[in-house]
Formats: sequence, structure tokens, C-alpha cells
Amino acid sequence: MGEPLVAHYGAEWTSFYNETVELARKIFHTDGDVFLVPGSGSAGLDMALGSTVAPAGRVLIPQNGFFGERLEEMARTYTPHIRTVKSPLGKPIDLGRVEEELRREKFDVVAIVHCETSTGSINPIRELAEICRCHGALLIVDAISSLGIEPLKMDVWGVGICVSASQKGLETPPGLALVAVGKEAWSRIEAVEGPGWYLSLKVWREYQEKWGDWHPHPIIQPVNNVRALRVGMERIIREGLEARFRRHREVAERLRRGLRELGLEPLVADDVASHGVTAAWGPEGNVDELLAGLRERHGILIAGGLGELKGKIFRIGHMGPGASDEAVDTVLSAIESVMGDGGSRGKKCGV
Repeated sequence: MGEPLVAHYGAEWTSFYNETVELARKIFHTDGDVFLVPGSGSAGLDMALGSTVAPAGRVLIPQNGFFGERLEEMARTYTPHIRTVKSPLGKPIDLGRVEEELRREKFDVVAIVHCETSTGSINPIRELAEICRCHGALLIVDAISSLGIEPLKMDVWGVGICVSASQKGLETPPGLALVAVGKEAWSRIEAVEGPGWYLSLKVWREYQEKWGDWHPHPIIQPVNNVRALRVGMERIIREGLEARFRRHREVAERLRRGLRELGLEPLVADDVASHGVTAAWGPEGNVDELLAGLRERHGILIAGGLGELKGKIFRIGHMGPGASDEAVDTVLSAIESVMGDGGSRGKKCGV
């Protein structure tokens, strides 16, 4: 990020950019197109929805948390024809209910969050993709908090469009959305006539094809963000995806054990728990005090709950370099210290 800038065009840049995209393909497990879009992960989700949802299009959104609700909010800007299948917070989506909806009515798009970071739970993308394929619906997956942390095989599973971002499992600064488009998704994209240019997948593909030998994107790329992303993805490939998944899984299990030893129960069951973020019920009446104590006395920043879980839970991220035994033990020791001073050990909020 601190290196001198280089031009975002020309043979040298194009070669570097294409090599970076190829690394992303390996992590997404796709032979399809991958676009590196300046913006947050939400820009990538907006791009995926805006490119596939016509004004008369019908969208099904399984939800079990805050970011599933965010998908609905985005989708409603493109069509009023939205159906949601809600599951309780911290519980996986109900595949049976989703299939019932798809059997009852034709939906063009199904959109879902892979890792619901508001609760620290994982949704069953592989099984959902099979259901969508059987009913002819394009599956869009928000993998912003799961890519590089959880197994995800886009082409083999049948995911149509998968969106991630640079700052979480890919271990680089924020600023880039990664939008992977499966080959079969283009028929849906080409059929949709909608507004927009910057976040149009058709526009990005057009420039990739027309200017691919010297400027394979329609906009100025933040070159140092792309170069940083390249470093992060090279680190992932060197570690190996399976080894990386195992490391995150082991660290998440260590954290959950440690929280239980402190009398703090994780929000979700072990079999649906994310391996990049863990949510737990906080000390009764003292969640804000816990967060403040960690920040002020130990220099540790963790998150509170969102929506109806605000003030009830706390959330700890353990992704990339933060997925280590040392990091987990440091956080657990700090939590024990703050709780000991507050006298709230073993009391859980919301239980």
C-alpha cells in the first residue's frame, strides 16, 4: 500500500491485474469471470442484484440475521416482488421452507448470506444451490465474511454469482469488492435491461472484452489496493485452502471452549457456527461495559450486537492473521480480567 503508484493501464498493469484475477478464481473455485470493483462488499452485492433483477423480477431471500435483511433492503430498490423466508436468529435457514416457496412460485433470483456475521452462523450454501438449480433460480451468495475462511466451491456447487470483499478473509485493507460470475449466470444478466453503468456487470464484461489488452476495466483502479489484494491472496495460496480452513476451525473451537469456561455461552450451536466470527451472550446488563473495558484497558476492539441483539451479545472476529491461538488466548484473558472486575462472571444476558 505504501509503494509508489503505477499506471492503471498498459501491458504491465494488465498482466498484473489478470494474474491477480486468476488467484481470485482459485479461491472462489470458479472458471468464470471475476471483477475487482472499487468499493465495499455492499457495492458488489448491489452490482449482483442490479445486474440480475428486473423491475418485474421475483426474488426470494432466506433470512436469519441483520445482513439477510440488508439483502432485502437492497433488492427492494430494484423490484417490489420480494419474498422472504425467515428463520430465528442464530438458526440456519430452513431448506424445506425455501424449497416449498420455489415449488409454489417461479423466482428469478435467490439471494443469501453465507456467513451471517450478526450472529456468527453459517448457512448451507451447497444444499441451497442444489435446490435452486432444480427450480431454475439463479443463486447469489454474499461471501463477504466467508471467502478464504469457509469451504466454498462456486462452480461445483452451482452458485451463480458470489460476492466478497478485500478486508476480511482475504486479509487486505478495505476498498475492493470481488464479484465472481459463473458462466451460466450470464444468460440471466443479458436478459435484464436496467439502469446504471458503474455497477453493471454487462458494462464490466464489455470493457474486459474490448479493452482487455491494455485496460481490462471501465474505471480507474485503485492500483495499490489491487496490489495489496494480490499479496493477501498469494499468502492464502501458499498456506493452502484446506490448511487455512482447518486453522480457522480449530481457532474458533478454542475460542468457544474458552468462552464457556468463563460462563459465556455462544449464541449459535457448534454445528452451524462460523469459523471467522463468534457471537456469545454477554454478561447480564454489562455488554457495553465489557466492550468499553476491553477497548480502554486492553486495546482490544470487539463488536456488540445488531438490531434486536444490541446490548445482549458481543462478537469476536478471528480471521486471517487474527485466527491464532495467541490472539484467542489474549482476548479470553482480557475478557476474564474485565468480567472479574465487574463481578458478572457466569451471568448471561438474554438467557
